[in-house]
Amino acid sequence: MADELEKAFLYYDDINKIRIVDNTVLKETEDLKNNCKEYETKVEDFSKLITSILATMSELGENVEKQKMAAIGAINLLKSVTKERENEQAKLQAEITYKTSELEQLDNEYDALQILEATQNETIEYLTQLR
Repeated sequence: MADELEKAFLYYDDINKIRIVDNTVLKETEDLKNNCKEYETKVEDFSKLITSILATMSELGENVEKQKMAAIGAINLLKSVTKERENEQAKLQAEITYKTSELEQLDNEYDALQILEATQNETIEYLTQLR
């Protein structure tokens, strides 16, 4: 009788119920189902891991961007300080040049006044002797 049922593609299982699928095919199907569940669990775990890694990378990227902006700010500040010092140096150099030319002018004026004084002293002495 079991042979006649198998010809009609009907089978008995372990608890003597009639099945359409052979026990080996049923077992393979259940194994495949279990393997698929395991695979799905592994894919979900992998997805969680990737999400965690992406979140960490995003956070690190934000930190890097903040540090980059801070470095750019520091570089700009340094350039600004350097520019200010160059401007101050140019201003002081211009003042030194102005004071040097003023000193030369006063030296020339002093020399001219000394010559005038000497001339006037000679004139006074000459006039004093004429009396």
